[in-house]
Amino acid sequence: MKKILIILILFINFELLADQNDSRLNDLFQELKKSSNEQQINEITGKIWDIWLETNDVQIEKYFTQGLKYLNSNNYQLAIISFTKVININPNFAEAWNKRATVYYILGDFDSSVSDIEKTLKLEPRHFGALDGLALIFLSIQDYQNAYKIYDRILKIFPNNSNIIQKKNFALQKLSNSI
Repeated sequence: MKKILIILILFINFELLADQNDSRLNDLFQELKKSSNEQQINEITGKIWDIWLETNDVQIEKYFTQGLKYLNSNNYQLAIISFTKVININPNFAEAWNKRATVYYILGDFDSSVSDIEKTLKLEPRHFGALDGLALIFLSIQDYQNAYKIYDRILKIFPNNSNIIQKKNFALQKLSNSI
């Protein structure tokens, strides 16, 4: 769990600018920051996810799709193997790291999940899905203060997301109850 705190220190104040290959992302993140309409927020986040999921490689697409099928059918060990194959082919594909982090989280292997979240955030510091996963880990270990900080960081990416606002308030409530 010390690794979680190190990651938090490394990323909590990190500028929310990523060195991305896809120029569409910067515009979408700017729109996301300005939007206050829930439907529009959902549409923009959907477009961002679509870009994050693009593989542009037949072999990667095969293993990544396979990993998603295994993940969705609760065959977690095979999902890990598939996402690891993708990572081995292209270690700069952030979404493969994020999906493998998700599998590790489901399995309760928080250290491995955090390690993959760290890789995801190095590649895409604005990855709100990875940040949400990190906050869920903090909630799972009852570290409500750091969960609150992560949700606060996500709200800097898109400040009007009602779901994240609710999660932040939940973390604050848990934090208040634990004092």
